[in-house]
Amino acid sequence: MTARRPNPVTPETVAPAATDTKPPAAAARRSRGDSSRKVAHRFAGILDIAERLAEASDRQALLQAVVVEAKAALNADAAVLRLLRNDRLEVVAWSGIPDAIAAALPVFGATGGWFGELVRTGRPLVADDVERVMDAADYKRYDGIYAFRSNVIVPLVRAGKVIGSLSAAAVEPRRWTDEDVEFVSALGTHAGIALQNSELSASTELRAAQLGVLQAASSRLSRAGGVTEIGRAIVEETRRIIDYHNARVYLLEPGGVIEPIAFEGVVGEYVNVDFSLLRTHVGRGFTGWVAQHGLPLLVDDCNSDPRGASIPGTADVDESMIVVPMAYDGVVIGVITLSKLGLRQFDDDDLRLLLILADLAATAVESARLLDRSRGLAGELRRLLDMSSELSGSLDSRQVANLTASHLVSAMDVDECVISYWDRPNDRLLTLGIAPLRNDVQPTYELADYPNTRVVLEQRATVTVDIDDPNADLAEAALLRHDGNRSLVMLPLVVKGQAIGLVEMNSRTVSGLGPEQLELARTMANEAAMALENARLYEDARALADRDPLTGFYNHRYLHQRLAEEVTRASRAGETLSVLMLDLDKFKLVNDSFGHLYGDRVLSWTAEVIRSTLRSSDIPARYGGDEFAILLPATSAKAAARAADRINTAFAAAAHIGQAGEQIDVSLSIGVATYPADGRSATELIAVADAALYRDKRGQALGSGHGPDGGRPGSRLEIPKSLTA
Repeated sequence: MTARRPNPVTPETVAPAATDTKPPAAAARRSRGDSSRKVAHRFAGILDIAERLAEASDRQALLQAVVVEAKAALNADAAVLRLLRNDRLEVVAWSGIPDAIAAALPVFGATGGWFGELVRTGRPLVADDVERVMDAADYKRYDGIYAFRSNVIVPLVRAGKVIGSLSAAAVEPRRWTDEDVEFVSALGTHAGIALQNSELSASTELRAAQLGVLQAASSRLSRAGGVTEIGRAIVEETRRIIDYHNARVYLLEPGGVIEPIAFEGVVGEYVNVDFSLLRTHVGRGFTGWVAQHGLPLLVDDCNSDPRGASIPGTADVDESMIVVPMAYDGVVIGVITLSKLGLRQFDDDDLRLLLILADLAATAVESARLLDRSRGLAGELRRLLDMSSELSGSLDSRQVANLTASHLVSAMDVDECVISYWDRPNDRLLTLGIAPLRNDVQPTYELADYPNTRVVLEQRATVTVDIDDPNADLAEAALLRHDGNRSLVMLPLVVKGQAIGLVEMNSRTVSGLGPEQLELARTMANEAAMALENARLYEDARALADRDPLTGFYNHRYLHQRLAEEVTRASRAGETLSVLMLDLDKFKLVNDSFGHLYGDRVLSWTAEVIRSTLRSSDIPARYGGDEFAILLPATSAKAAARAADRINTAFAAAAHIGQAGEQIDVSLSIGVATYPADGRSATELIAVADAALYRDKRGQALGSGHGPDGGRPGSRLEIPKSLTA
């Protein structure tokens, strides 16, 4: 919505009077009075608008208020406010036109066309009919976007410089009066002042926010636990106050090496850079120059500055940088480097903020170095406390073992740690945990093959093995070589004076554990031993809670829980799953004839016969009384029927022999259900299998001989006559 006219009003754009007749004096006075009242009303409105603009805190709300007031006061069809950004006059607020049209309005340059004239003259541009006065090139840019025939444009001025424009437009030719131009000019002046105040306020708020960030950064740096953590804090805290594409933090090391300790990249090739490529030397590149001279650099164009040096493997692009020294007591101890794509991307404010942060970082780094020894001691204590805290939160022996191994690897700086449990009855070690985790660990080791390990367990001694030691245990040395290790330190896990397991710490080099480290390792091993023993006791108690004490099978509660888990697993894997329900035929006769103790012995014997027919993956349970259930993971209906046949065959071939030598033949009724054909939940599968069981039992009672496989002959529990009443 732009047009040009050198003067606010020209004869060409003012329509002549329709008649030569002069108005009566009274009418003229009324006209002048109306005009005066209109002017007074407008400028009263200007004062009200100026007051509201001065109070506006939101920049966009301020801009929107200006265009709304301009359109309303001038009775225009539209009003648009543009601001100068990067030598382009961009639309930032509008009223009277849809958002989509506003977004499509042309963007003008700072020197050409109507805005160039506005900048040169600082005077309003008025067009009563744009088709008569507007440059064809400027006007043509509105084709197909917005049609208007008249407009008035005034500059927005701040500190003597034009920073934008305010325009009002009408869709028909219109006579813009001097009062119209004066009003919109005054509105533009107040808008410029309000914008300046808003920017000053925003700048003040920004400085306050930056100060708050620096204070938070100082606090964080003072809490950092080492130089690496300090480096990480620097790149993260810098991001909060300076926009960069890449940040690097370096420390000076002996020999003039400048070693990177932290890196952060956010775009393109900046994201992933090998640390070894970032390493440099004093005097090389911008970082080396700052390290050598102790002076900061603000580089607007890195490619044009001869002090720069490209990182190997990266392309030369337009780039800006800030590089500042980290100095402590006048000595440079490190460098902070920021990069950003494009030219002149940083300013003096950025440099000032980074220098403040660099001073804070230098103090934090030097403090970390000076306190390194005391931190080492505190670190050992912290490791012990952290491990104790983590171990106390678990009652799973394998999780406890893995946590212990991980803490020992970190604390002892070894390559691998293995935690094993001593299975005394079977004279072997059971591998419980390892760090770093791997899947090719042997689950058990026979102690007979490793005499040195037995010494550790039985004598609660600490033993070190080196493969180059001619006196080393041959078996231990061979195992070390097989795993690619050079040395081994073994410690016992001791609870109440008894070894319950073993800690093995493997290294690919000669063991460098000194007396202090070994003492810490023993302390950590003792903590782990207590946690492992607690986990074992809990697991034993849990096993008792999950198992039937008479048969050793799982109990009813565990079966339902496990069956629900297996249904979920089968659903995810797209597999089948089967359940067998088993019930002893006429078992009540045993209890009634011989008593419940005798019946318990029969049930225990029955469980052993069932167990002998099962696979390692099958899960047997005593469902209640003389009823059993067997969970068959990844088993089809046909395979489940074959499992039922195996059970029937086993019972047909055996009989329970009592204490008096009596023989009792036992038979079972069996029902089968398969997921998903017979049910999609644990409850449905149990119900279907139970119904099949009772059909089998009724079939036997009727002598039909229809078992779960359709062909098992009926059988019965035979009571010897000599034992009946």
